Amino acid sequence: MKVSVQEALGMYQAVQQLDSINNGEKVILYKYDAKTRLTLAGARRKLRAIQEDYTEARNKLIDEISDGKGIPPINGDIAVLVMHNRFARADINLMKSEIDLDIEPIEVEAFKLDENPIPAGVLDGLGSLLKV
Repeated sequence: MKVSVQEALGMYQAVQQLDSINNGEKVILYKYDAKTRLTLAGARRKLRAIQEDYTEARNKLIDEISDGKGIPPINGDIAVLVMHNRFARADINLMKSEIDLDIEPIEVEAFKLDENPIPAGVLDGLGSLLKV
């Protein structure tokens, strides 16, 4: 499936939250069958690679814009503001870039939502990875 880098990063954050939940009193481990656990582990690995690629591209972008010196904090200097603006625009373009995500969507039934109190925000973060 094709997704933006931004959506893939959101999926990665959501998948990382699919092992358990801390309800303030104790940690509740989610219950899945073996196939779902393996599917989630594979998805996490592939999404982590995308996150690492994004970080590498972002760091190269910083080096390019700053001639390898890093982007200084905003201090009122017009040159620094221009540098931040250039970086922000280029980073937005990185996030909007489409990539092929070689992960099959996971059926909602696999999450056993009657047994697992997975927050709606986590399910929402799965985006195209969640097959309803």
